[in-house]
Amino acid sequence: MLCMPVAAAHPAFADEVSDAKAALDQAEERMAQIAEEHAQLEAQVEELQEQIDDATQGVMDAQAAMQEGRAHLGEMLSYEYKTGGISLLEVILGSQNLDDLIDNLQYVESVQAAQAQAIEEQKVLEQQFTDSLNDLNAKKDSQMEALDEASQKSEEAAQVVESAQAQLSKAEDEAAKREAERLAALQKQAEELKAQQEAAAAAQETPAASESDSQGDGAQGSDEGSNEGGSTGGNSGGSSSGGASGGSGGSSGSGGEATDPGSGWQTGVASAYGSKSDGTLGGTTATGAIVTETSMGVAIPMSWPNYRSYLGRSVEISYGGVTVIAVVNDCGGMGGGSRSLDLQPGVWKAFGASSCYDWGLRTVSYRFL
Repeated sequence: MLCMPVAAAHPAFADEVSDAKAALDQAEERMAQIAEEHAQLEAQVEELQEQIDDATQGVMDAQAAMQEGRAHLGEMLSYEYKTGGISLLEVILGSQNLDDLIDNLQYVESVQAAQAQAIEEQKVLEQQFTDSLNDLNAKKDSQMEALDEASQKSEEAAQVVESAQAQLSKAEDEAAKREAERLAALQKQAEELKAQQEAAAAAQETPAASESDSQGDGAQGSDEGSNEGGSTGGNSGGSSSGGASGGSGGSSGSGGEATDPGSGWQTGVASAYGSKSDGTLGGTTATGAIVTETSMGVAIPMSWPNYRSYLGRSVEISYGGVTVIAVVNDCGGMGGGSRSLDLQPGVWKAFGASSCYDWGLRTVSYRFL
């Protein structure tokens, strides 16, 4: 009796299904780890933002104290320069007797001691500002690193799904179809991670609207007023100081508009406003603030996407080795966005400019906090 050979199984096909199942098992395990790590990074970013907000306020307080101290020292030195100071010869010649000489010498000594103390106090204020600014920058850098790492996790999730999908495509029977359902679940999870990452990035780029921004028609009126007499007036003043018209000033800063103004350090052209001659000193900004000789505010272009969401946000600006923290409280045309920032008096003075015309148009580095 002849034995008919039994049809052999397809070991290669079975191996493919087995490999696909193993790949999905590994993919599901790794996806769970990625999701947990991504959630931890998101929580870290939010916690760091709270710390950044607190640190920013501390830096601005230290900055105000430092600038006030500088003004006091400036007045003291200016008075001494105008009066010619007090020389020892004048003290001796101006003394009527020994007692008078002793009193005058004690007076000179007390004046010199007061000056020395003021200088030492200013050194302390300068150091406090530097320390608080370094702390703020460290926190912001850590947040940017966490955001980058979260973005990498999202990309890894997509790669995990792609790898599992490639493995599954080798097996096409009913068992493989069941595994495809698991793959679809992984695909959905990867897409959710990507959506979360995009939302987190968008939150950094376009922050929630400030209270003044939520005032509706009232705030819009401020925007229009700023565009007519506030920031725009400053732009024309800055342009003329640079020896060019407003139009040419805008084209000279063609690189000023940031492609992503809310993400990390940017480089852009900054103009200045806030003088009696351009009519903007004493004017009202988009948030209702008054432009004064010491205003630490800036305007941003209305051409930026969701520009109103930046109102009330702090911005770190660096120029010529000096760093200043300002608040976005105004907006304007600004050459259609060819200029990134329009600086108010307290800001351009901190950078050493004597007027908005003296500032003109200069390239600065900046990032939103």
